[in-house]
Amino acid sequence: MAEHDPDGGLVAAMARGETWALDDLYARHGRRLLAYLAGLLDDRQLAEEVLQDVMLAAWRGAADFRGESRVTTWLLAIARRQALGARRHRGVAVVPLDEDAPKDDSGVFKRIERQASQDAVRAALGQLPADQRETLELIFYHELSGAEAAGVLGVPEGTVKSRLSRAKTTLRRLLHLKEVGHEA
Repeated sequence: MAEHDPDGGLVAAMARGETWALDDLYARHGRRLLAYLAGLLDDRQLAEEVLQDVMLAAWRGAADFRGESRVTTWLLAIARRQALGARRHRGVAVVPLDEDAPKDDSGVFKRIERQASQDAVRAALGQLPADQRETLELIFYHELSGAEAAGVLGVPEGTVKSRLSRAKTTLRRLLHLKEVGHEA
């Protein structure tokens, strides 16, 4: 199991059929998963429906969880697969992050949010390609490592690093243009 993951016991209890563990897992991660899904789907109602599918998939897959990643990473990977399936079936396009997504003041975002209004950051995020935007969300909002984000996205860790680098460069350029009064 991933080092000291407090949720590992919940997944093990789910694997034994203990429904209280699913309730606890939902209480601990439901809001984070909903924000992630709403950001991917741009439809809160659809995100809520997909969240139910995510929790059902987690329940069904609990016995197969090997503990090689954090439970959070496992849940985000399930959420991504379910959201992609929902988009395929419903033709939903990828859109900007949900306004209710949790904010993390780490790294580059700390400097960016000091220099620009939250609306400017959201607008700049909305101009990023979907793959870069999703990578940023996983790294900064969901606090995943590069390797964990790569696992969720199903790409090599080097791809995550290059997407992150390109996204940061683009955000700096977009926010600088807004700061000096130009349209991005």
